[in-house]
Amino acid sequence: MKNDSKEAEKLTELLKKADGHPMMKAILAEEAAAVLVKRTEAVGKIEALTKERDEAIPRLQADLAGKEEKFNKAKAALNAATGEFNKAKAALYGENNRISHQIGLQEQVLFETAAPEIDEAITFFNEKLDFLRSPGRISRSAIGSEKNLIAWKKTTREESNAAAVKGALAYCQAAIKELERMKLSPALDMEKIEQMKAGVPSIDVYAEYQGEKPLERGPDPLAGLKSESHLNYELAKLNEKIKKVIKR
Repeated sequence: MKNDSKEAEKLTELLKKADGHPMMKAILAEEAAAVLVKRTEAVGKIEALTKERDEAIPRLQADLAGKEEKFNKAKAALNAATGEFNKAKAALYGENNRISHQIGLQEQVLFETAAPEIDEAITFFNEKLDFLRSPGRISRSAIGSEKNLIAWKKTTREESNAAAVKGALAYCQAAIKELERMKLSPALDMEKIEQMKAGVPSIDVYAEYQGEKPLERGPDPLAGLKSESHLNYELAKLNEKIKKVIKR
């Protein structure tokens, strides 16, 4: 402990002597001058930035205020236009629904008071549809075929009334739709109904169709015969046996 105290006392004396040394005084003075320069620069920058702020901020605040005023006016105009738009849209939908409902009521009157001849004609065409959809309405008959032995194909031809049946089905379906529309006409057009009934296409119209299919292959006449390589093998074995017999 005594030695530590003595060392501390020596160090203190050395520092006192160093503080009074001209070289130490010069170093401290140089450091103090550098700090002063740095602080002076900082104060100068603060003053310049403060001046810049005092000039820029009021200008920007005034610009913001002008833009805010325009924004508020535009927002108010948009709100007003949105209200007018919604009001007009509601009026459109409301009027359209009202008129559509009234039209529906009047159409119901027309359907309820339609001439019974229209429903009778609809029944006529529905019965035609049932007939056309029943089994046996489409028929086919073969009318010949041609064989192509090179391509090993057969071209077949047949007659069918499939297209005529489909055409009659489409006609009857369209006629029913037209009869439903006729219920909305004030007067009955009986002549048109009779023409529609008489105009049902005939299904006795046959068209020719052609198609190809491979020929059926019969049994191979060469099946069961030995191949050439197998015959050569048997011939070689036979020659070997002959040579052995000759050597004996």
